[in-house]
Amino acid sequence: MNSSDESTHLLADDALKGMDTAYEVSQDLSGAQAAAQTKAAERIRIVRLPTQITQIELIVPYALVAEITEVILPEGETHLSRLDAALVEWRGQRVPLVSLEAMLNEPLPTIGQRIRCAVLYGTNPDIVLPYYAILLSGVPRSEEVLADSFKAKHFDEGGLWRMTAELAGRRIAVPDIQLLETRVDDMRLRFERDMSHPSQSSL
Repeated sequence: MNSSDESTHLLADDALKGMDTAYEVSQDLSGAQAAAQTKAAERIRIVRLPTQITQIELIVPYALVAEITEVILPEGETHLSRLDAALVEWRGQRVPLVSLEAMLNEPLPTIGQRIRCAVLYGTNPDIVLPYYAILLSGVPRSEEVLADSFKAKHFDEGGLWRMTAELAGRRIAVPDIQLLETRVDDMRLRFERDMSHPSQSSL
């Protein structure tokens, strides 16, 4: 999962169409030949992102993940909230970092200045969000699963989760990527506005 992998970046664009499309196109990352694409479509390459969200495990398509890394929170920006993101340095650029726990009104994990996060590719061409980061509470794991392994699927319109389901006995959630990116970009814009006009942010 490297940000220099152009094919990965292109595949991430398909996540705009939802997990079903991203499931299939992410299989191209395995290097399978065209003759094997029929079988590949039956398998899904995912990444489990450990968070402290209550009673649910977060998964995303492998193609969305640019890098798992550690970043340093700028001094005074250890607070994250439902409406607030921090801007962190990653590969020479500033990337908005969010806590999904806080966005869901759950307790924010205890964090210090150095934190682990998943940097994801932005997929919406209409907003200036090439990358964004999600706070993690552990080490992610990538794997391939069968498409029919997802049981008791529920699709939610308008919420942060596009789909929840049972996978290997655990409740998992797939984020609505478009909604997540829109909310993260709103946080980024608010942060930049407050930094440009600090007196107005306290009004």
